[in-house]
Amino acid sequence: MRRKHGHFANRGRRWPSVLLALVALWTYASPAQSQQVSLTPLIASDHASDVPLSDAMRRIEQLEQSVFELQHRRPTGLIEEDDLICFDAPAPESPSHYPIYDAGWTLRPYDADKTPFELTIGFHNQLRYTGFSRDEATTIDAAGNVNAIPNRNDFDVNRGRLVFSGYALDRDLGFYANIDYSTVASSSIQPLLTWISFRQSDALTLYMGLGKVPGTWEWQQTSRYTLGADRTLATTFFRPSITAGIWGNGRLGDTVSYTVFVGNGFNTLTLRSSDLDTNFVYSALAWWEPLGDFGVGFSDQEQHDHMAIRLGHGLTQTQNDSTSSDQSGAEQTVVRLSDGTRLIEPNALATGITVNAFDVWLYTVHLGLKKQGYSFSSEVFMRWLRNIEGTGGTQLESLFDSGFYVQSGVFVIPKKLELFARGSAVTGNFGTGSEVAAGVNWHLFDARSARFTFDVTDIRDSPAEQSRTGYVAGESGTLVRAQLWTFF
Repeated sequence: MRRKHGHFANRGRRWPSVLLALVALWTYASPAQSQQVSLTPLIASDHASDVPLSDAMRRIEQLEQSVFELQHRRPTGLIEEDDLICFDAPAPESPSHYPIYDAGWTLRPYDADKTPFELTIGFHNQLRYTGFSRDEATTIDAAGNVNAIPNRNDFDVNRGRLVFSGYALDRDLGFYANIDYSTVASSSIQPLLTWISFRQSDALTLYMGLGKVPGTWEWQQTSRYTLGADRTLATTFFRPSITAGIWGNGRLGDTVSYTVFVGNGFNTLTLRSSDLDTNFVYSALAWWEPLGDFGVGFSDQEQHDHMAIRLGHGLTQTQNDSTSSDQSGAEQTVVRLSDGTRLIEPNALATGITVNAFDVWLYTVHLGLKKQGYSFSSEVFMRWLRNIEGTGGTQLESLFDSGFYVQSGVFVIPKKLELFARGSAVTGNFGTGSEVAAGVNWHLFDARSARFTFDVTDIRDSPAEQSRTGYVAGESGTLVRAQLWTFF
């Protein structure tokens, strides 16, 4: 107890020193008063016999004198005596937004009614190794052209995307901008998908901008959700592409969903108005999920406890006119015959004739099943090329091509390691092309945000060609792909 008493007694003797130090600080902050206040009488009368305290008081007096001298020889540029410090300035308002990670870095408002703006920045990257061993060095197409078939052994960024999305002015007024970069596309950097959306209700959200012509199920899904390294050969052959237009989607009740689209053309992503004809493309896709939410993609990453079913179909139609000089238009270059020959290639359908106008009708039906890590999906394609016109007004016979894919996967380690197999084929007036593939998906973090895929595909007489998927028209051989997809 005596130790405690002594401890508090010492603390009591220090209180005058603390008070005097505070007075000294006050004199520093107030130059006018620092010249008038003297601490010597107080020190002399109360603590002259306390040696440690007297030393402290002398040091305070020295500091007070130093402050006084410094105040009278301040260099220019420091605070002047008539400068005022405003202590009653209004405090800054509370921040309106806060950052959070939500499938991308998101700037989210505290109160969306007061500050209706939200921005999410996401990053996609698809690094792929491609190896291809050809069976033949060249092929001859329907037009009589000899085409080289290259071997491959290379790394590429097939898809890299910086994505901006959110809403502004109102929570129902959305925006989306996808800036794409690639080492395989004709344009290394370009806007890929961009739109403004107006949500009316669960039954309808209206979009305006650059979007996908829906057409087929596998095409409608983002490439991050494919079962293998990329979309199938049959989808690559039949699918439409990207164009500017207006579209809407929504849910009708609890089980039916749809999307409808009106746009410039079947594939006009890189075209300007001077390259387009005056015909629109019309496309619709609808699907039914009678047993509950099917989920995105084709793998059962969600591990459905009960069977999930998706059944749907789609219809796409457009006309392709000749140019003013009776030549094929730029929109028509993506349509191919079943051996991979471009429809508008000179001599493709008849000697001395080049197709310059035709109509496209594409009808698709699809089915998907998921349960406890197992998945099955399939799609059937039917395409009619009608009103085919060649140079000189020559009328040519209509063409019909059909195709399909089937694919199935199973998670041997739930949500992490999946084995899959798939096959697809295209058949028509000019032959049949096909593929058979098997591979593995490794979801690195038990989620879709990072996936490693390895697959091996045997290709026979490919009718499809597209730089991102890696198919080359006419090729036969073995395709090996190893790929890392990341999204954050």
